[in-house]
This record gives sequence, structure tokens and C-alpha cells, in this order.
Amino acid sequence: MIGVLYQNETYRLLRSRRLKVMLLLMLLPVVVYFFTHEEITEYGARALEISFQINISGALIDFWGSVIGQLVVIIIMSDLLASEIDRGTIRILLTKPIRKSEIVLGKFLSGITAIAVIFGVPYLIMQVYMVLLYKSGFEGFRTTFDDLLFATGITLLVLGSLGAVSMLLSVILSRPLYASLASFGLVFTAQFILPQLPFFDDPERFNLSYQIGVLLKKGFTLNTGLDSYKGDPGMSALFFLSVILVSLILTLLGLYRKEYEG
Repeated sequence: MIGVLYQNETYRLLRSRRLKVMLLLMLLPVVVYFFTHEEITEYGARALEISFQINISGALIDFWGSVIGQLVVIIIMSDLLASEIDRGTIRILLTKPIRKSEIVLGKFLSGITAIAVIFGVPYLIMQVYMVLLYKSGFEGFRTTFDDLLFATGITLLVLGSLGAVSMLLSVILSRPLYASLASFGLVFTAQFILPQLPFFDDPERFNLSYQIGVLLKKGFTLNTGLDSYKGDPGMSALFFLSVILVSLILTLLGLYRKEYEG
């Protein structure tokens, strides 16, 4: 049953107008690169890989993983459960032979799939364009494909943790708009208000974009510009995985505590 729920929810998200608008927004760094990319002085797979790591990490830290990308994720994930609760359709869903844990997991995975499309498609377009630009052919595509998957994985890990928190707040507040505002307020406070307190060392580590740089440094070894991001990638990955797990468990508990009779 969870497969049917995931399939239906994913189909609904992918055909929605909201997702298409968000996808167009996330294509902005790719469009900018089309017109402002550096002059090519060396061709081939090696030069392509270096340039790809530099450009994809720069755009990911400065745009895709910034407040703009975070807001996109919040809007998507806050709506998954809150819209069902707000419209009362959660009652119909609960009458079906499916566990509440499967509802939470299915909704979360469908949201993650939508996020993978919104961010992964621009990453792929940038990769293909750069392969053509550097005239590296299939070898260049193969060389940078691992980097593409790595960047996508980091995106899903970091922004997926934010999405899980948004789902938790959506169950508590029961309305998509309230959940989105609360999620954004929490993120803004954690990243920009709390670090201003004098007893926090290295306040930049509270910023999700900074943590993306820390994680990217583990796999993007050719991009020396990431050396300025200090931190343990393993601990950062463990933290975000823990946030996802704890948030999903609390979301499930929130569903159990609420009564949806009708």
C-alpha cells in the first residue's frame, strides 16, 4: 500500500504547477552560467571535472542551498501532510489499509523525489552543457557523473532534513501556510539570530550553506576553494541523518496523538 501512496503522491507533485515554477527558479544558476562561464583554455575530461566541481559547488552553496532553495523545500514538504489535515482528507486516508508510519514515510519519500527533480534536473543540464563546452564526450560525462550524484546526494541529505522538520511542524500546526511560516522562522532564527549570541564559537557552522560546503569537501577533492569550510563531514552527515530520523518519528507520534474522526 505504501507503494501506491508514494506513486500517487509523487505523480501529484510532479504534475503540479507549483513544482514547475520551482524548477524554473532553480534553473537560474544554469542560465547565468550559459552567459557568464569562463573562457575555455584547456579541453578534456580532467579540465571539465575541475571546472564542474568548482561551478556546481559554488552554485549549490550560494543559491541552491541558500535561503531560496531552503524556502522551496519548506513549501513542498509543509504541504504534504498539512494539506490532508486542513482539507479533512486525512480521515479518508486513515480508513485505508495502511499504517500511519507508511503514510509518513510515503509522503516523505514522495517529497524527497520532488526535491530530487527540482534540483537534480538543473545539475544534469549544467553537466551536459559543460561536457559539450569542454568537448570531452562520453568520457567527460562519465567522469563527472559521480560528482553529479554526490552533489545531488548532499542536497537531499541537507535539505531533506529541513523538509522532515517542516513535515513535523505541519502536523503540529495542521495548515500548510502556518507550517511554512513556522519552518522558515525556525530556519531563519537558527541560521541568523542564534549565531549572533556571543557565547557561540564559529557561528558560521549554523548555516546550512556552510554545512553543504563542509560535506562537499569530502568528495570534491579537486576544488581547493572548499578548504575554507572547516568541520567534520562525517559528523555533519550524521547530524542531518539524525534530524531526519527524529523528525519523522515525532511526526508519526503527532499523527497518533491527533484524532481525525468523521
